[in-house]
Amino acid sequence: MKYNNNVFNLSLQQIQIFLKCVRLKNYSRVAAEYNFTPSMVSKTISSMESTLGLQLFVRKYHTLIPTPAARELAGDWTPLLEMILQSLEKAHTIQEGYASNIRIGLLDTTQTAASYTVSRLEEKASRELSEKIVWERRDMHELTGMIEDNYFDLIITWLQESSYFDNKNILWKEIFHSQNAVFIHKSHPLFYEEVHSFSEFKQYPFLTLSPAVYPHYYHLLENVCRTHGFTPLISASVSNTNSIRYNLSLGKGQLLADGLICDWESLDIRKVELEGLGDSGLIVAWNPDNRNPLISEIIRLLTT
Repeated sequence: MKYNNNVFNLSLQQIQIFLKCVRLKNYSRVAAEYNFTPSMVSKTISSMESTLGLQLFVRKYHTLIPTPAARELAGDWTPLLEMILQSLEKAHTIQEGYASNIRIGLLDTTQTAASYTVSRLEEKASRELSEKIVWERRDMHELTGMIEDNYFDLIITWLQESSYFDNKNILWKEIFHSQNAVFIHKSHPLFYEEVHSFSEFKQYPFLTLSPAVYPHYYHLLENVCRTHGFTPLISASVSNTNSIRYNLSLGKGQLLADGLICDWESLDIRKVELEGLGDSGLIVAWNPDNRNPLISEIIRLLTT
């Protein structure tokens, strides 16, 4: 540990001022945002540097240049501060005895899944209910943790994520059933060929999500491959779905994924649909301890 307990004396206002300095790179502009003097902002940053034991900015005339340490802190603290403020807003609504809005987390993996969910709900929901829904798109790994932490009232995610909820106080229902498919780049030898069996992909490497972060996805890939008589070759293991999509676009490997992400198809990416690749689809998940009265109505609208 390279810091002392004084770091716990940092205030949210100090952190907010620091983040503004990273963004605006000028004491005077930051001061104007808060009706402070530039010297007050400067003293705040100097105090933080002393407390943290870090140089946060290189000072040049009229300009602040964030150090690598400052950029690292800003990257981690920005969503943290947003979450604190959003939690505080939510706590106020709970204290008043009701939740004025309902926050729903969507997959950022695919626009198709998000659009399907939003349109399905808006078709069935009353105007009053629709106006109370706040949508956010996140990586699927983030969604599962955030529903457990009650950041979201509901999340919409892949069926494969349901295994994450085993032995946890999270319930789920299926919204849409689909099948897995194989996505391949135009540089793939089978791109222009007629494919009859998944076993034809045996000699080519797969892209996979990190087993440490998404163990259920790697188990799915292994199980499907073993069912067809082979162990998958792995070309790359990445930590999130945006990275896996980028590597797919570069032809770094083939990908087993939900066939619903049809918006990944393009002139360069082909989706190969075959039998026996496993069930998939969309689910809605929620924490049964969440007392927001709108949850049960939205679940009913999404699943019937």
